[in-house]
Amino acid sequence: MSDSTMGMTISAHTVRHIPYWAIVDRVVGDAGPMGTKALPKVPGLRLLFDESDAGNPREEVNDLGRRVAEELGLPYSAELRGLLGFYLADAEGQPVDMPQHLRDRIQGIADSIRGR
Repeated sequence: MSDSTMGMTISAHTVRHIPYWAIVDRVVGDAGPMGTKALPKVPGLRLLFDESDAGNPREEVNDLGRRVAEELGLPYSAELRGLLGFYLADAEGQPVDMPQHLRDRIQGIADSIRGR
């Protein structure tokens, strides 16, 4: 993984294309622990989240991120709260750069959900 390996974050209101290291820093930070789940409709695509946010009523429910994850094959989960990260991993689970067409696809799903 290089420092320029790109992925995405989705909050309840925004979608950002940022480096993988920044995804981990922003989503998990010091709170941790980090959780990941496979998104089965896209081989290698992973959801990254802060496990301490799951079910925490003080964290905002991330409806946009949850609905994007569901469109990409994650079963319904009411536990998706706070900022969510999306990244592509190789066969060994190491983050790799997300191709533009996949970033565009995820952005399109989010835009469709938001009615844009």
